[in-house]
Amino acid sequence: MPIWSSPFPCSSPPGWDPCVPFPGPEGSILLFDSPDRLMLTWSRQNQCDGREIERIQEGCLQLLNLRDAGQHKVQPCWGTEAPAPRPDGILASILLMVLQASPDVFEPYLKLDPHYIHRLIRTQHSPRHLLRQYLQSRHFGQENDQPVQKQLQAALNEIKQRQNEQIRIEALIEQHNDQQRRTRRLITNFIKSQS
Repeated sequence: MPIWSSPFPCSSPPGWDPCVPFPGPEGSILLFDSPDRLMLTWSRQNQCDGREIERIQEGCLQLLNLRDAGQHKVQPCWGTEAPAPRPDGILASILLMVLQASPDVFEPYLKLDPHYIHRLIRTQHSPRHLLRQYLQSRHFGQENDQPVQKQLQAALNEIKQRQNEQIRIEALIEQHNDQQRRTRRLITNFIKSQS
């Protein structure tokens, strides 16, 4: 039985041992997943760092090099016979815009999965459908509310901290002024006593 290995998080096929370090021994079957599914997985696992596209490119280049060396077989994690999973409509729209801006961005992946762009395009519906999907997404409210709430709380904390600093500064100024008044009184009394 072959050992399955993947540079990416992937659905586990039967017999896949995730403890086998990538790329596994010679003859291993190396699995890959589509960029949209990888990004959604990384997002759910809070592993997005702004380098998602570069990470996908690096992983695909590793897979291509290993495949071309002839010691490993490379296949999608959904199998060679099963239809590829349908991309998320919203993410597909964004990825198509990324591809429009940088046509070679998924070039290494497209060598592994040449029909990927067609799947992205087929996922597209009317703009209204995408908007409805986005608004109905269970993450939409959280993605928009949580950062606003965090920003608001951070702003309130900063205001409170500045108010406390202002109170301390005012107290120090008052102490300084009081000290100056005492010093002036002492000097005045000293001068009067000398005359």
